[in-house]
Amino acid sequence: MERDDGAGGEGIWGVLRSDCFLDYFKDLPDRRQRGKVVYPLEEMLLLRLLAVLARADSFIDIARFDEKKLDLLRRFRPFRGGTPSHDHLDDIFATLDAGAFRRCFVAWVAALTKTPSEVIAIDGKTLRRSYQKKDSKHQTEWAKILRVALGEKG
Repeated sequence: MERDDGAGGEGIWGVLRSDCFLDYFKDLPDRRQRGKVVYPLEEMLLLRLLAVLARADSFIDIARFDEKKLDLLRRFRPFRGGTPSHDHLDDIFATLDAGAFRRCFVAWVAALTKTPSEVIAIDGKTLRRSYQKKDSKHQTEWAKILRVALGEKG
């Protein structure tokens, strides 16, 4: 049985390959001070993806997921620094450029769904505010969009 996700993978399994997913985010700038980075951005993006697939709706849920699934996460990336607390996760994602993140995310969802990127709607107002500290609206929006892209309801 051949599976194709349109992004060089094998159906949904190709999408879950960390290199396939992360390819869409390789140009996302990490504005943290290099010498102080304990948690690489690619690991945090992958952690977020897998946690959302496991139904995490907040950074607290993601932190709980990563505590329980560190061995699973290490199948994809080293996670040498372990995983951060929910507050640190929130801080990491708060540093990201919302526009750049949106472009990367939309490109990935477009490839995943075989939909033109112009058709994929993300609430820009929510996205802009989402990168303010201690605001988990973006996490919820990200989860909703990802679930729609994967054909889930609710």
